[in-house]
Amino acid sequence: MPRQTIAQIIETASKIEVIEDRAQYLRDNDSSTLRYILELALVPGVEWEIPEGAPPFKPCEYLDVEGRLHQEARTLYMYLKGNQPGLTQLKREMLFIGLLESIDKRDANLLIAVKDKKLPRTISTKVVNLAFPGLINEQVDQAE
Repeated sequence: MPRQTIAQIIETASKIEVIEDRAQYLRDNDSSTLRYILELALVPGVEWEIPEGAPPFKPCEYLDVEGRLHQEARTLYMYLKGNQPGLTQLKREMLFIGLLESIDKRDANLLIAVKDKKLPRTISTKVVNLAFPGLINEQVDQAE
């Protein structure tokens, strides 16, 4: 069975009605990539050097790319404000499009949502900190 995408984990968790069960589901599917994606989406000081919205990209149609975001997560720092100052904006955006085209299309759409700080409302700081205590600053978001 192929590895679940980070997008699948977040989508499934977002549909769980009981907050404690939602947090438990995230905990049951814990990975460094999941935690990093949640941090990028929920920490207010994280700013991306990529314009808001979806860039023009061709979603990946290859099979067995479900785990690719786990491998590529280490490169996400390049798209954050203050990192890689020698990288031109055009090159940064082209690399980001290349990343989106190389990962599962659900994860690509999730990355765009993370960049734009638009996770499902049910995946809040409260839920994430219940799943992973102290991962996100408590004062950031009180939505459930």
